Amino acid sequence: MKLETLDIAIAGAGIGGLSLAALLARRGAKVTIHDQMSAPQPVGSGFVLQPTGAAILSRMGLLDRVKARGARISRMHGRLSGNGRTVLDVGYRPGAYGIAIQRGALFDLLLESAIGTGVRFETSSRVVGIDAGSSPRLVLENGIKTAAADLVIDAMGANSPIAAKTATELGYGALWATVPWPQDGRFRADELEQRYRRASQMAGVLPVGTANDGAMPMATFFWSIRNSDFDAWRTAGRESWIDAVRSFWPEAEMLAVIAEPVHARYRHLTRTPIAGLNTVKIGDAWHATSPQLGQGANMALLDAASLASALCHEATIDDAIALHLAQRRLHIRFYQLLSRVLTPFYQSDSTILPFSRDMLIGPATKLPIVRSLITTLVTGELLDPVGRIALERLAQAEDFASKNQSALV
Repeated sequence: MKLETLDIAIAGAGIGGLSLAALLARRGAKVTIHDQMSAPQPVGSGFVLQPTGAAILSRMGLLDRVKARGARISRMHGRLSGNGRTVLDVGYRPGAYGIAIQRGALFDLLLESAIGTGVRFETSSRVVGIDAGSSPRLVLENGIKTAAADLVIDAMGANSPIAAKTATELGYGALWATVPWPQDGRFRADELEQRYRRASQMAGVLPVGTANDGAMPMATFFWSIRNSDFDAWRTAGRESWIDAVRSFWPEAEMLAVIAEPVHARYRHLTRTPIAGLNTVKIGDAWHATSPQLGQGANMALLDAASLASALCHEATIDDAIALHLAQRRLHIRFYQLLSRVLTPFYQSDSTILPFSRDMLIGPATKLPIVRSLITTLVTGELLDPVGRIALERLAQAEDFASKNQSALV
């Protein structure tokens, strides 16, 4: 399909929406992003880009800049708070690593890429629905309908109002804060470190690099909390929380002292990815999980590249959507199931599940075969999601678009 003939509307300027917009616009499509914010801006703290997400950013020409801003992660290591026993120890296959980065740093690079490829932005544009049809339109909260498009993308996340269904809000959320990275060596600069007490308490420290060139290195500090306990936590005040952190993980006390935590809630949902004729969901608008496996941003990047690759390959939008779903459905279903099964071992009120985790999962990760399997699971590489979306199609389409542009000039 010639992307130069397509007019595409994307709802949501998150990681999935921005990356898809840049991928399509670079190959000739006319793309408009609608976002409710008065200016595009990131939501959330730091996370780990796994080799899957890095492969997409490499195709977009952004990986070197992402590496420069992020922190290289070689290990994810979890211990029990009381006795320091290891219950999670995951590395990477030889030559591979994760890149921990502030969400704002990646957002800035994706936004710059989208603007550079000619993507248009409609800010303060809150989308509440779809006017379905062969040329769908986005419906804004004031009742105004946008111009007709050939394809509409819902990238508004788990709270998307389009074809919404009741989602399961998980009992546990987290307090997140971005703080200066401690320079005294108490935390390892290449690890995601976590501490656990049963499954009812978890905390973690992740180095996340710099927000921009020349900025100081930062860390993300997170502290799990029952959503039902949040009001009581807020009433108890900062000093009470600092005392709790000191008791649970003494080295992290200094992070709590300077943190300005934000409460995040999580949902587990899988929606039908087709929200109407020529209307498709990507990222958390399609599939959302707890953050335990850390796949959200990576999944959004995979979705964006898959849909762009399919549009480049197929002759019609219907065929492209069908190919995109075939490329992504198995990987998504597997990780949705995995997240649902594993989350209670790390965040729940159960006493049996964390006991079995401590007795079985930690020791099992020392076995080479099991360690290799768990590594592949955690990095998101199981079922070869990158290979399934055929990134070479994007290079071919970009070459074609460049030749056409040169011919016009």
